[in-house]
Amino acid sequence: LEIANERLKELDKSKSEFLDIASHQLRTPLTVIKGYISMILEGDFGKVSANIKEKLKNVFESNERLTKLVNNLLNVSRIEAGRIDMNFEKIDLVSLLSNIAEELSIHMKNKNQKITIKPLNPILPITLDSSKIRQVFINLIDNAIKYTPKNGQIEIILENKPPVLRVSIKDSGVGMDKDEISELFQIFARGKSSPKLFSDGVGVGLFVAKKFVEIHKGKIWAESEGLGKGSSFIVELPIA
Repeated sequence: LEIANERLKELDKSKSEFLDIASHQLRTPLTVIKGYISMILEGDFGKVSANIKEKLKNVFESNERLTKLVNNLLNVSRIEAGRIDMNFEKIDLVSLLSNIAEELSIHMKNKNQKITIKPLNPILPITLDSSKIRQVFINLIDNAIKYTPKNGQIEIILENKPPVLRVSIKDSGVGMDKDEISELFQIFARGKSSPKLFSDGVGVGLFVAKKFVEIHKGKIWAESEGLGKGSSFIVELPIA
């Protein structure tokens, strides 16, 4: 049993190292692809027809989703290897969320969705690792966009609830039952509706989000009144 246990540890380490190397190797070409597509869309290489622009926007969107997946896999390998470096600083969470919403707006335009950010009371700067928290909310908001139908509404609500700051991301999407909610935030876990709607997801985004929130001594959970009734993902982060 001791020998088998050591072998399993070696295999687990090899898996994490593979994810790390593979992710690094994928990030560079994806960044290059994004750069060239952006330059073409901006007309740096000459005028582009509306038809080709539309197709290039689809390519750009697919590249963005693949980049997000690679970043999540890289974070998984770092989390499992215990190699997460933290850089705490005071940030304006409302501005951070607004920037993320703007960054993901291309996905919403295709589905004619609307997103609103509602601070229910004055939100003071909070000390966080901005890159980690940014990844948390990119994963959560991107999921809300994916599982909300065309013409749907997404709300981001911020509340000061000392000693925590609460952020709720509410969508008008497919919703979840109790069994699905209980399986969320596990590595490679996906809801029942996920494979039907999106075959390209692998279920790592929520796992990464949970780990990053816990590193901040915070909490994350999901709520839903049932299938077809939308979902809410709530994050609480310590103010101090």
